[in-house]
Amino acid sequence: EDDFLDADRGSTDNRKGWKVAAVSTPRGSSFEDARMTLDEVQAALTKGTVIFNTAGSHIPKLAGATLACTDAAALPCALNMYVTAAGKRTSAPPHTDRQDVIVVQTQGKKHWKVYSPPDPAMKPEADMYARGKGDDNLPMYSLEEGQYGCKKLLDVTLEEGDVLFIPAAFPHTTDTIFDDVEDIPENTSIHTTFNFDTYVWDLSYLSARRLALMRAGVADSCLGQDKVEDSQYVGKVNSLPKEIRDELMSNFPLDFLDDMKASEVGSIDAVTEELERISKLVDPETYAAVPSSIWKETVETLHKEGTDLFDIHRDMYLAAIEEGRERKKEEEETAHLSGEELSRAKAMTPEKMQRLSLFRVQKFFERITEVKKNIVVWAQVNALSEGSTAGDLPDNWEFTLPIKVGDQVEADLGGAFFPAEITKVAGSSYDVKFFDGDVMNGLDRSMVKLLAPPASDSAGGNEDSPPPGLTKKELKRWRKKQEKGKAKKGF
Repeated sequence: EDDFLDADRGSTDNRKGWKVAAVSTPRGSSFEDARMTLDEVQAALTKGTVIFNTAGSHIPKLAGATLACTDAAALPCALNMYVTAAGKRTSAPPHTDRQDVIVVQTQGKKHWKVYSPPDPAMKPEADMYARGKGDDNLPMYSLEEGQYGCKKLLDVTLEEGDVLFIPAAFPHTTDTIFDDVEDIPENTSIHTTFNFDTYVWDLSYLSARRLALMRAGVADSCLGQDKVEDSQYVGKVNSLPKEIRDELMSNFPLDFLDDMKASEVGSIDAVTEELERISKLVDPETYAAVPSSIWKETVETLHKEGTDLFDIHRDMYLAAIEEGRERKKEEEETAHLSGEELSRAKAMTPEKMQRLSLFRVQKFFERITEVKKNIVVWAQVNALSEGSTAGDLPDNWEFTLPIKVGDQVEADLGGAFFPAEITKVAGSSYDVKFFDGDVMNGLDRSMVKLLAPPASDSAGGNEDSPPPGLTKKELKRWRKKQEKGKAKKGF
């Protein structure tokens, strides 16, 4: 309660997709009324698992381990924390994740079942890295009966100090039912996950191929991945021959971003050569339509942006570590105080408020969002030249232009924006499904950010109607441009 943290609570029905809901809702307009309380966390624990996403960036005591993971993998990594009361028959319904994760049990114990990946070809329209999330159901019986080709690989109980590795796309489910464990706070299960986010940061051959085609202005006649809003993990890609699909969906070598230790297979030239080889296997026609220089330019761009993301994550974790040291110093300096003197010393000040995780972390996530936006803008240069240009759009187009179901966006999750897809539009309210399959409903337009301008025929309905949400100044500029356009056409 000495910080400003957000958390979600996961659903517990093992017959339906895993969904999450916010643990806390603001009780008023003041700063204190907006903070999540310990009572709210304890109430949520009676209903399901409480999830602290990106806890390694928010909680100083976890930042050191997250930084060590990031440095060891030479990859922008994250750490989540999961808290589950004892006696929960289902603490996480069966699902898959987009990240490779290392699970570390830090308190209590938890029972895990892990299965081999479902065959994507058996349900091509499902995202293999988000099965069992949102509206996609992956019930327990389907795994036990071997549907989708799954086989049980592990049936284990993790106790304090135990470690488990689960690759991306491997279904897993958990519970905390044990005959010898009483449901008391001391037996609460707590585990952390170290997330290796290669897919999230586009460090895969599937993402690289897609970006290269976009950059070259080549339509993806094979897989149909022509637009930013098209999900690259569903559809025709799942119907490719298994050997080709596995190669296409594989990650770049782990040392790709480590210029000091990059192996021969992790070098830019080697990754480019592998990207071209795999892309030619997928579809020789689209491969031949992309200039050779663009394949390497794509890999170089992903290396640059990936390195930027790596540096931002390191800075974020170092800032959390420094905050922990500052708090420890303040505790030592006030240890001799009591009563009103101690209350005054611990009182919230504007300077202390800016050091709270909500504000400290936000600036780093803004930088992360900007880097990800740069990748999209770079890939869309040709597409923009054929339609709208950046100068045609209002300054705040990301938060004002129309959004439709299926659009790829970034949505606000605890003060930071993460990749998501629009699943429902109801007036000015939006439901989204995040990149890892989690869902949130009823978001305001200000909490949803477009990644790329809509196509010209959808940006404003028709050329005589301005896009909604424009300010008076932007509307005047739009009308003046329309008048000039009509004059040129002789209207």
